[in-house]
Amino acid sequence: MVFRFDLQGRQGRVKSFSALVLSTCLLLGLTSCNRVGERTKDVINAISMQNLSNGQTLLKNEESDVQLTLPAGWVDVQTLRPDADLYVAHEDRTMYVMVLADPKKSELDGFPLGNHALQYLSFFDRGLSQKQPDKATNVTSLNGLNAVQYEIQGNVDNQAVTYLHTTVEGENSYFQVVGWTTAQAYSEAKGELLTVIESFRGS
Repeated sequence: MVFRFDLQGRQGRVKSFSALVLSTCLLLGLTSCNRVGERTKDVINAISMQNLSNGQTLLKNEESDVQLTLPAGWVDVQTLRPDADLYVAHEDRTMYVMVLADPKKSELDGFPLGNHALQYLSFFDRGLSQKQPDKATNVTSLNGLNAVQYEIQGNVDNQAVTYLHTTVEGENSYFQVVGWTTAQAYSEAKGELLTVIESFRGS
């Protein structure tokens, strides 16, 4: 897997984006990573967009009932893991946010939110080299839903990357809301990543 951050021109941005998609699939331990490509018809049909009066965009997956509000410059990404519920990017600044919904299973209902978060984080342990200890943030809820959030740092193919991984507990699903960028860009990008993450709505 080639993981490059060549931001000079459109070709560089495409290479950077493709590498980030592949690496995130790997790190999240997703079974459908081998299906990275154009969105399936079902996913396209499930997503609606609404331009708001303040210049932002409301993006919603009607099927999984999740939504994000995007500041100017952010777009719905057309090339991604086909069954991701939402995938958005500010490609010029190498910032990305993904939403994944995992329906609750009866045999796991007794597991607390923190256990689910640690299970998701374990995939990063497998995929990142030179990984730093995970740092819990002070997030305890996201728009009325219980949540836990970690800052994750490590290398993928010798490139330093920083993730903000939020696990959210809904009534019928657990949600992963994951934002990321290069470690070099993180300090400047963090505020905007948080803005997109904190706009998450789910049930």
